[in-house]
Amino acid sequence: GSFLDANFVKAILGYAYRPVNNDKLNMLLEYKFLSDQSPANQFTSNGLQNEFEQRSHVFSVDGIYDLTTRWSLGGKYAVRVGELRQGRGTGDWFKSTAQLAIGRLDWHVVKHWDALIEGRVLDIREAQDRRAGMLLAIYRHLGDHVKAGVGYNFTNFSDDLTNLNYDSRGVFFNVIGKW
Repeated sequence: GSFLDANFVKAILGYAYRPVNNDKLNMLLEYKFLSDQSPANQFTSNGLQNEFEQRSHVFSVDGIYDLTTRWSLGGKYAVRVGELRQGRGTGDWFKSTAQLAIGRLDWHVVKHWDALIEGRVLDIREAQDRRAGMLLAIYRHLGDHVKAGVGYNFTNFSDDLTNLNYDSRGVFFNVIGKW
């Protein structure tokens, strides 16, 4: 029956500021809408049944500025305004507001190697919950347009404010393409 149905809508609109003649400052503005009712038999990575529904609007600004040829300073600020409810298709919606702030320092170590450190703070207003920590990573350039890296997230939260699970702590692998 319809109780087993899932509904998922995700829309993203963004604007990037990446000047060609002087690319010391790069910025990304993003708006994301998410409406998510998971399937009845979907489980989280911890083996628990995913019983939350979410309707969220997320606004974010992300920027990085090249201080020198070897050092860059960046940051991200995001806010989620949304609603959650426990259960599938029943129950009351409750307000869920969150803010994320990230400060980042990038270091171009040598010709093909980069390293970064991030400080992160997540504030969830209604839950009166504040979490903070850091992330470290090292990247290797694989030609002019790709770099791959490995790092460790010391926090248990993601920089994606629509991800409601606190299971992001640990090692990660990342590949970045650039033009």
